[in-house]
Amino acid sequence: MKKLTIRDIAELAGVGKSTVSRVLNNDPKVKTETQTKIREIIKEVGYKPSAVARAMNNQPIKSIGIVVTRLSSSAENQALSEIIDFFHQHEYEVLVLESRYDSELLNTHIELMVQKQVEGIIFFGFTDQGLVNKELFNGNIVMIAVEQPGISSVTTNSPLAVKHCFEYLKTHGARNIAFLGVHESDIQTGKLRLDAYKEACATHKTKPIIYLTDMEYADGVKGCKALLKAGADAVICGTERLTGGALVHLLREGKSDLPVAAVGINDYIRILNPGIFAADLQYAKVGKEAAVLLFQKMKGNNKNTDTVVEPLMTELAEL
Repeated sequence: MKKLTIRDIAELAGVGKSTVSRVLNNDPKVKTETQTKIREIIKEVGYKPSAVARAMNNQPIKSIGIVVTRLSSSAENQALSEIIDFFHQHEYEVLVLESRYDSELLNTHIELMVQKQVEGIIFFGFTDQGLVNKELFNGNIVMIAVEQPGISSVTTNSPLAVKHCFEYLKTHGARNIAFLGVHESDIQTGKLRLDAYKEACATHKTKPIIYLTDMEYADGVKGCKALLKAGADAVICGTERLTGGALVHLLREGKSDLPVAAVGINDYIRILNPGIFAADLQYAKVGKEAAVLLFQKMKGNNKNTDTVVEPLMTELAEL
């Protein structure tokens, strides 16, 4: 649907653009009946003045900031989409920046947000990011993926996701369940999920088969190939990208029937293997929870909350 402009509202009301602009600026000199007519049209069509128009009319622009680690991450984009939609519905402008796991770049972005006078900020945390000044933005800060004392956060229970993936594969006859994951230097995505896999191996008295790598699709291909060579008859993939790479390798080798369980899910994985068992980390829900938390803070709720979103287990073929 075409986004309406002041010109469109003026044509619908049978007045000039300047008259509509004056009504939007609450000019008392416009006749009452004209104001009423224009406001009724605005309400009926759902017109909202753009940020540029508000700035030109010296109206305050409400804004928040978001810092993601990787704009290329499907997981972060699922959360990001929910955050942006939420704040657009509440007539906030959103500034999105990328930290690339660089603590100095993160600090630079935060300084920029301060200069832009955003009301609050949501950022996707990472290992070794350093502490964030909780007094910034009047305390209107929400972190995703990591926790810090004095700051609200939203995290996922990814260790539980790994545990359920292991139990699913074990129940369906797998004996040598391998883990394709991220280096332990990444605490949230790497070490926590690896530890959960090792714990599951100990519980079921099976020998760990592990391949740790970076988070690119190509690393998933190489990792899956190495795990099969090591004797794996099933694979748990610790991230969406690694899952995608592993599934591509299995398709190339004609081994797409080998059981794979995914920690995290996206549309690419759904296409490659519609029947895969997935521990959906519900990133969209993470984004919505973070948006609501920040909005409540900006409205005066200063209570800090640490929210954990539980994974949703499902065989996609059953959907």
